[in-house]
Amino acid sequence: MKALTFLRNRWILFSILLGCCTLISSFEAAYYWLQYADLRTRIGGLLIDVNLGVDSGNGSRIWENNTRALTGQTLFDITKQTTNVTYQTGMYGTEILSINGIGKQGAYGWTYWIWNGTDRSWSIVWENVDKHLVTNEETYMWYYESSFNPPS
Repeated sequence: MKALTFLRNRWILFSILLGCCTLISSFEAAYYWLQYADLRTRIGGLLIDVNLGVDSGNGSRIWENNTRALTGQTLFDITKQTTNVTYQTGMYGTEILSINGIGKQGAYGWTYWIWNGTDRSWSIVWENVDKHLVTNEETYMWYYESSFNPPS
């Protein structure tokens, strides 16, 4: 009977109960964190939405809004996913040769731009397409042109 006399004190009983709940909650949180980390490793990242436009320079503009992508994917990955693209890879990275059948000719070629919501204008991206990581809710535009003028 003396062994159970400490249980009569409510604070000791409450402390033991609280410690057990804390321990169980910690194990449960660790379990779900490991499940999340495993799932993220298997799918390669978190799902995000990206908007992608293709302006062929002749007045036609095609939009692929809310394109599903994974964090860590590049604009090149998204372009391959949404358009018919031909490209070549060289020592400077990947070069886009044609999008949807419209290819480089003379001074004309493909540039890509990102929408700057703060300035409400297009900004050219000088990073190679296979190095530029897409981010959630960003809007990109492929533009066929012979100069570096922003899309209208």
